[in-house]
Amino acid sequence: MRSTMNISASILVLMMGFSLVACGNSNPAVQPPTNNTGEQTPAPAPEEQPAEGDVIEAEGILTGWADPHTVEIRVNDEPMSFQVEESVQPLFDDIDDEDPVRFKYVERTFAGDTTIKQLVVKEITKVEVDDDRASTGANGMSNRPKTSELEVTVEGMTEKRPVTLAQGNGYSLYVFEPMAFDADENELTMKIDPDYEVEIEKLPSDYNLDFLRMDAKEELSETGEVKELTKKELSTGSMNDAQLYMMSQNDKKTEYYIVKELDGNGFIFRVNAPIGEPSEGFLPMAYASLNSIMNEKVSPK
Repeated sequence: MRSTMNISASILVLMMGFSLVACGNSNPAVQPPTNNTGEQTPAPAPEEQPAEGDVIEAEGILTGWADPHTVEIRVNDEPMSFQVEESVQPLFDDIDDEDPVRFKYVERTFAGDTTIKQLVVKEITKVEVDDDRASTGANGMSNRPKTSELEVTVEGMTEKRPVTLAQGNGYSLYVFEPMAFDADENELTMKIDPDYEVEIEKLPSDYNLDFLRMDAKEELSETGEVKELTKKELSTGSMNDAQLYMMSQNDKKTEYYIVKELDGNGFIFRVNAPIGEPSEGFLPMAYASLNSIMNEKVSPK
């Protein structure tokens, strides 16, 4: 009887052992998947960087901020939008709206679409107009950049052309290569034909526009019938903010008498434009140069 019970107990123990082994192997360890293809995920292509042109120096009036990274500056009375990166934004901390500024910028283009262009400010400083040395040096010459670029439209094509700084009597301006400036006579002329000329006269602060209008009529009447252009007629031109714009003409030439305020001072521009081949480019370049005028504290020596 005891042997039978011992055998039964042994069989029971063996059956329980098999059961435990089976339960222990019911959940085999999960093996990580194996990539047998040998392929690897390619790295993303590097992003193409935009191209930047040469650094351009310019001056203008800060109009204000269009958004946190776009600022508008009037350059030669033309509003232009510029991108301002975070590293450059602190330079604007001491510059207020309508302050005159001197700055450097580049033209940025993007691969795949060269029609998209950005003007990006690289450096900017405020021009202290009340400081004698801010606009003129100790030798009486302007501290403005000696060379720059001005936008001009000639024969229907608008482009930027290089210009050189010229010093006048109490002012400075930029001049295109086909033109010459005589500081002693305050005259801007075409090199190919000096009869194409602009006489520049700086006005006192108390000038009377009505008196100037009468003087203009008397001067221009010697050439032909005198006409005064309205603000509406001037609205699309580069002299759209002139205080006075009068003209007369005959079969040989056209004369203009223009009064305009630039950099806080009034000027008279007496323009003589003969009828001939150079006349197409003369007025656009002359007006662009005149619009670049800035007052200087010291006259040239």
